[in-house]
Amino acid sequence: MKSDFEHWLAAQFADTGPFTVFIVLVRMSDSDAIPLKSSYAHLIGDEMTWREMRELLDSARTPWDSVAFFVGLGHAGGPLPDEAAARKLKEVEADVKADPLAFNRGMFFDREGRHLRIDEATA
Repeated sequence: MKSDFEHWLAAQFADTGPFTVFIVLVRMSDSDAIPLKSSYAHLIGDEMTWREMRELLDSARTPWDSVAFFVGLGHAGGPLPDEAAARKLKEVEADVKADPLAFNRGMFFDREGRHLRIDEATA
């Protein structure tokens, strides 16, 4: 059975073709989502399984509970040039640090590859 991540990746690739993905590893607490590490990659196919992605994420050697993926596309479609991707990664980092609800603007998954959503806490 495919994970939510694998379904998302296939649908995203079918929609846009190759793209840049901004990746943010997250630690969850009872009341917060804390961004830990981030990076970007250029995805040129949709063959990656959740197991393969999780192995790559675990190679960051940072304990994480969830991960967010944000899609970036060049002006003519396709992956962003590296310089533009590095700038955009800083924007993504700033957004999720300022407001954890920003994770919902991307695709957010737990360690099992299941789609998550962050809801605003009520007092």
